[in-house]
Amino acid sequence: MADSIKTGIGFLIPVGSLVGFIQSLLANDYITGIIFIIGGLMLWMLYILVVESTTPALMGNILIVFIVLLSLAVFLNYGLAQNIWGGYELKSDGSIIALLVLFFGCLIGMMFRQHLLGTPAPSLSTEDQDLVNKALGQSDNGGSTAPKVIVVKQEAPPAQEDEEEDEEEWDYSNMYAYPPEYYEDYYEDEDDEDDEE
Repeated sequence: MADSIKTGIGFLIPVGSLVGFIQSLLANDYITGIIFIIGGLMLWMLYILVVESTTPALMGNILIVFIVLLSLAVFLNYGLAQNIWGGYELKSDGSIIALLVLFFGCLIGMMFRQHLLGTPAPSLSTEDQDLVNKALGQSDNGGSTAPKVIVVKQEAPPAQEDEEEDEEEWDYSNMYAYPPEYYEDYYEDEDDEDDEE
C-alpha cells in the first residue's frame, strides 16, 4: 500500500473524532466530547505507528486545533456552572485547568510544527546533485560494488572587502611578542654562526 494512501486513510480517524465531538457538543454532553477528542488523537497516532506511515505535514496544526477543542470542552464542562436563576457562573478551578490544557497542548503542537518545518534544505545545487547521481550510477571496471567517496566542490561566498582595508597596510608589530629589532639581531647571530662553520 502506498504511503500517501496510508496517510489518507489515517485522516479518517481525526475527521470521525471531530464529527463525534461536534455532535456531543450540540447535545451538551461535554464529557463525551472530551472522550472523542482524546480517543481520536490516540487512535490516530497509534494508527501512524502501526502502519508505519509518514507523519503528515499538517500534524502540528491538527494537534493545535484538537487541543483548542479539548480545552473548550474542558472549560464548558468544568469551568462553567449554571446557577439557580439560569445564568452561568465561572469556576476558577475548571478555567485554570482548561488554560493549562490549552497552553501545554499548543506547546506540543508548536514543537511538531517546528520539527517538521525545520528540516534542512539540501545543500547541493541541481547540477551538483546530478553529478553525484551520475558518479554513484557508474560501476567500477571489475563491476564490484565498492564504497565510493564523492567530493563536492563547496565555494565560500565572496568576501566583501572594504576599500579602506585595501589601502591600509598591516601593522606587523602586533604579531610579535618583542619589537622587530630583537628578531633582526637574532637572525644576524645565526648568520654569523653559519659563516664560522
